[in-house]
Amino acid sequence: MDNTEKFAFGFLGIASIIAVFAMLSAFNIVQLNSNPATGNSVQNSMGQRLTRMSLSPFDVQLAKQFMDKNGDGKCDVCGMDVQICIDSGQMQCNMDSKSTIGVLGSQHIHADWKIYINGKELDDNFFDSIAMNMSNENNGISSSFIHVDKGAPSPEKTGNVLHMHATGVPLWIFFKSVGMDFNKDCLSLSDGQKFCNAGENTLKFYVNGKPNSEWEKYVFNDLDKILISYGEETDLSQQLNSITDFAKSH
Repeated sequence: MDNTEKFAFGFLGIASIIAVFAMLSAFNIVQLNSNPATGNSVQNSMGQRLTRMSLSPFDVQLAKQFMDKNGDGKCDVCGMDVQICIDSGQMQCNMDSKSTIGVLGSQHIHADWKIYINGKELDDNFFDSIAMNMSNENNGISSSFIHVDKGAPSPEKTGNVLHMHATGVPLWIFFKSVGMDFNKDCLSLSDGQKFCNAGENTLKFYVNGKPNSEWEKYVFNDLDKILISYGEETDLSQQLNSITDFAKSH
C-alpha cells in the first residue's frame, strides 16, 4: 500500500469517527427533547442547563408554520423531514441564518411580571386556566418554550413568573399560545375581551421600571421585571412596585 492509499484510508477512518460522534450527539438532543414535560433539568457537555421537555401541540403547529410553509412535510431550509427537526426540539430550523429561536432546552430563565386592566391585576385565578401543567405531557395549553407554571410553590402564585426554555423566544409566542394577543395598540384576553388605545385609556409596557418599545417582540432577560398596564394615564409606581421577586428563586 503506497502513501496515497494509506492517507486515504486514514482520512476515511477519521471521517467515520466524526460521523459517529455527530450521530450520537444528535441522538442525545432528540432524547432530551422528546421526554415528557417533567421540568427536570440536566446539564449538557458544556455545562448548560437543559430541560427535559417536548414541544407542546401549539409548538408543533407553529414549528410547521415556520419550517414547512408549503406543507410538503420537509423543512424548507434543510430539506429534512420536518418531524425530525421538531423531535430535536427546533421551533425554527437551526440551519437557517435568519432563525432567532434556539432549540428547546437551550436555556431556562425567568422573569417576574404583572398585567393590570383598569387598575385591576390579572391574578392567579386568571392565569391558572392558561398555565402549563408540567405533570401532564399531553397538556394542550401553552408553549413549552415560554409559559407560566401551574401550581407554583407558596408564597409564589400561578402567573407571577414567566419561564423561558430556549434562547430568543419573543413574548408574542406566550400570548398566542394561550389565545391572547398583545401589541402596542391592543391587549386581547383569552376570554375574548379586548382593550385598545382610546382617548386616555392607553396600553403601557415597562421593563425594569422603564418604558419599552419592543412590545410583543421583546425577548426577556433573566430576572427581568415586566409590567403590562391598560387604563387611564396614572401614576404607575404602585403597579411597578407590586411586581414580585420570585424569579431569582428558580
